[in-house]
Amino acid sequence: MDFVKNDDELAFIIAHEMSHTILQHGAEQMSHSRIFDIISIALSLIIWSMVPYDTGSIFTEKIAENMQEYFFSLPYERVLEKEADIVGMILSAKACFDVRNNSQFWHRMNDLNEENEMPEFLSTHPSNINRARDLEDFLPQALKIRDECNCYKLPEKKF
Repeated sequence: MDFVKNDDELAFIIAHEMSHTILQHGAEQMSHSRIFDIISIALSLIIWSMVPYDTGSIFTEKIAENMQEYFFSLPYERVLEKEADIVGMILSAKACFDVRNNSQFWHRMNDLNEENEMPEFLSTHPSNINRARDLEDFLPQALKIRDECNCYKLPEKKF
């Protein structure tokens, strides 16, 4: 909690987590797991047809599992995280929080973890920099939503 600079950032983080529930990401992931299982079986069959040996089946299964993970599962999970970021920003805006600094949280997180951050293609989450960029791109729309909710006028931003 010490990492969060103000109530606006905390509201965004909570709204992000609420978004996963509102958007039913857990149920969505479960339903997609069946699709991923079918893809994995298909990949196994294709690879095993090229290497039809019993000893090759172990390697075939591992290759198919990794292909499914890196080409389907991880990218899909990153899409869900991005969606939760945007919906979280919308919820924060509708609750009249100041959404202008949401991206700063991710810039600070990047500064803290820059050396240890996993490459995005190996992660379930977008990189901190991409998350900050996506929020900055969505900021004009979030501010418009906030204005439409008749929220108090935001003070001029000080850096």
